Amino acid sequence: MQITIRNNAQLRKKYLRFIKWKLNKLKRKFKHLLYVEVFIKSEGQSPKTYITNVRLGVTGHDILIQNKSENLGELFSKTTQSVHRYLAKNKSSKTNRRKENVYLNAR
Repeated sequence: MQITIRNNAQLRKKYLRFIKWKLNKLKRKFKHLLYVEVFIKSEGQSPKTYITNVRLGVTGHDILIQNKSENLGELFSKTTQSVHRYLAKNKSSKTNRRKENVYLNAR
């Protein structure tokens, strides 16, 4: 799986490593994940608002997730929860289709 992070908010490397670490944990759980692109940008001066756009490459259509927050920790936790939720939903639909195909082919 390829992870691409575009940092337009000039975040420090420790935040980028944290994002990669979280995504690698998700990769181990969801094998159908092909690639992830993360776009991080900031708006405003005081207080700064951070926005993440995440593109998840799965079979079929890509999944796009956008989150916005003033706190980086809150933003990353919301983003990883959203990614986990969408991947779990996509995984169950893929496995259900596979089971249906096996059942139909067995007849």
